[in-house]
Amino acid sequence: MPLLLLFPLLLVLVLAGCDAEGEGKAKVRYKPALLPVALTISPDGVAVEGERSIVTPIGEFSIGAEYSLPARDADKIYVLLRDRKRGASGFDTVFRVQTGREQLTVIVNGKTTIQIKDGQVLIDVTDGAVKKVQFKRVEGATVEEGRESLWSRVAAKWSGGWESSIYKPFTLTRWAYDDSTIDRWWGVGFVWFLLRLALALVLLIVDLVLSAVFLVAQIAYFFFGPTGRNVVWGVGILFGIIAGASWRFG
Repeated sequence: MPLLLLFPLLLVLVLAGCDAEGEGKAKVRYKPALLPVALTISPDGVAVEGERSIVTPIGEFSIGAEYSLPARDADKIYVLLRDRKRGASGFDTVFRVQTGREQLTVIVNGKTTIQIKDGQVLIDVTDGAVKKVQFKRVEGATVEEGRESLWSRVAAKWSGGWESSIYKPFTLTRWAYDDSTIDRWWGVGFVWFLLRLALALVLLIVDLVLSAVFLVAQIAYFFFGPTGRNVVWGVGILFGIIAGASWRFG
């Protein structure tokens, strides 16, 4: 008797996940909310989990260099995983995901939803907090592409200035400091570490000045674009030349 009661219940559950189509004919169709694919991020790199055929790796591109992606079809989106710690300026690892002409949102770590804009979605994985990226179909709702919050626009503008700037704060100090040799070469590595540390301390003073100019240039970029930033750096360089000449010949 319990089995007879269980059968109608199972039937109702199955039909709840199905759509009826056609005139006079019922077609059973189940559409999962999530695409059968995900990107998993680990220290070893990015892996495709699930249906690999709908994800195409495009390549890795340096953030500092301008690059263009191949033209995409309407049923595909680009997913850019940005790691700022790789290389001098960071890298974007790009994947093309086949969506089937459906509206999607991107789910990060099972809860954070990221809006797709102009067929692309950019996810910063620098701090290692992002572990899994999934793609969810939008049911019964209209997604406006390109609709961003004020904070998103501010962050994008600031990031654009940061990424396109030749100088980054404390670049010279990071370049000079290296403690990887501290216990190598029977003590010589420790001496080399001390020399690098002394150089880093000297360059720290230079970095403090340049980082202050960088901050002002970033603010100028935010309001006036690259021209404003160039003016700030130009004035800073002229001031440095005048100060150096005054100290030398004064």
